[in-house]
Amino acid sequence: MSIYFLSDKHLGMPAAKRKPKHEARQARNDVYRQHIFAAAEQVFAERGFEATKVQDISALVGLSMGTIYAVFSSKEELFRAILEERGRELLQLARDVVHRNLPPRETLHALSEAYIEYFVAHPDFLRMHLREGTSWVLSPTTGADGRAQLWKAIHDLQTDIFRRGVSAGVFINEPPSFLAKLFSAMDQVLLAEWVAGGMKADRLQLVQRLQGLVGRAFSAAPQRSGAASRVTSRRAG
Repeated sequence: MSIYFLSDKHLGMPAAKRKPKHEARQARNDVYRQHIFAAAEQVFAERGFEATKVQDISALVGLSMGTIYAVFSSKEELFRAILEERGRELLQLARDVVHRNLPPRETLHALSEAYIEYFVAHPDFLRMHLREGTSWVLSPTTGADGRAQLWKAIHDLQTDIFRRGVSAGVFINEPPSFLAKLFSAMDQVLLAEWVAGGMKADRLQLVQRLQGLVGRAFSAAPQRSGAASRVTSRRAG
């Protein structure tokens, strides 16, 4: 089944009558988009971008090739759309944490937990992203302008956390941008190891490990007992 996008002129009916049909078609396309996203993440995670064929995604999602191409013009566009949409979600997540206005150390612990929770909830996206082989420390290369802007926005938020922490004397005295990149590297290495090990550790174990690493690596002074492993919100389960 293929989806064709018709103009109001071609529909040949009053605007008031066209609107419900347009909204229904848009709602259907949105549903298709989410199903295609989920299937594509799984196939990209298992096979990688180069080995993946749109036919593989079509077979998994149960939609025709025509339907998929009506929503995404190419495999490249679909891959890029996934990375950008997930990037926007991660950016919003980071903004939500920063807007809590916690002290720098607590903000960094909360951000560590939020990142872990997000990737544990989206394991196919994590595996797909790791398969791409891109360092989370470096901005996406030329040709990925949207992703580069998202990366910069997230990096700037992290840098500001470290800037406040260095100024307050709670983080080691290093350039905040450098510390923000170290934090991203620690997050990526921890999650890559989790995937390589069969994703056996649960959310709480990962959160505690990342928070412990962050506390030991960035704190300017010894922390109170248990602070490095404190989970800042709900526990697993």
